Amino acid sequence: MGRLLNSKEIGWRLKVMRQQAGFTQENLAEQIGVTPQQIQKYESGASKLNSDRMQQLAQALSIPVQSFFTDTDDYLPLAIAEKTLLDSYRAIPNKEVRDSILKIATHATKITE
Repeated sequence: MGRLLNSKEIGWRLKVMRQQAGFTQENLAEQIGVTPQQIQKYESGASKLNSDRMQQLAQALSIPVQSFFTDTDDYLPLAIAEKTLLDSYRAIPNKEVRDSILKIATHATKITE
């Protein structure tokens, strides 16, 4: 088991993950129902995150909760557009349509210029 992280270290990780996901403090605050000032307090370590709030933040950032505690980049948050695309794809009820979209996306990545 690794060492315990303090509120400042967890807050720094929150800030990095928020920025990687393309959120402002205002956007993230709105997502979880707090003020932007509260997000700033979490990020600076001035306020501690409880387990409920940490789960809300993880959900808003589309990351697992353990991302706040790991040193690796294994859990990069999705950008807003990526999350929207993924949520939309998952919401398509027709498997054939999903398969077609996947084929188009896969083909598009192989096209050069």
